[in-house]
Amino acid sequence: MIDKNLPEEYQHITDYRKIPRHLLNPRIPKGRGSVKWQPFKTIPEQYEMIKQYEENQNKIDMPLLSEEQIQDVNQKLQYVVYNNSYITVEYWKNGYMHSVKGYIKTIDELNQKVQLTNERSTDSIWLPFDCLYDIKI
Repeated sequence: MIDKNLPEEYQHITDYRKIPRHLLNPRIPKGRGSVKWQPFKTIPEQYEMIKQYEENQNKIDMPLLSEEQIQDVNQKLQYVVYNNSYITVEYWKNGYMHSVKGYIKTIDELNQKVQLTNERSTDSIWLPFDCLYDIKI
């Protein structure tokens, strides 16, 4: 369907939603917009459940490292502690991969955790060994 009154770039578009409103026939009804979806939000628990389901689809399983990768991470940890290097640590938490930059402050071998701090040592985060994925120096 070709409308001769429209600019040439919009003449062959069949989906009116892709044409600016001021170029359309003013007698075309605007529609109810998001009002038509309001009944679906009447049950908040259901809405939250659907939202949670959508979020869970983006989650990934915790990556399993090979022995070689674990040794590589351990060697980098030792090097970083010895040289007090500024690093980027990639780790897994609650289904998502995260990345944080800083210095290793403490390695707690008993509890299998590493404490990472920022440049000023004002903020710190404890990361379990089994969640560490990679260390970039």
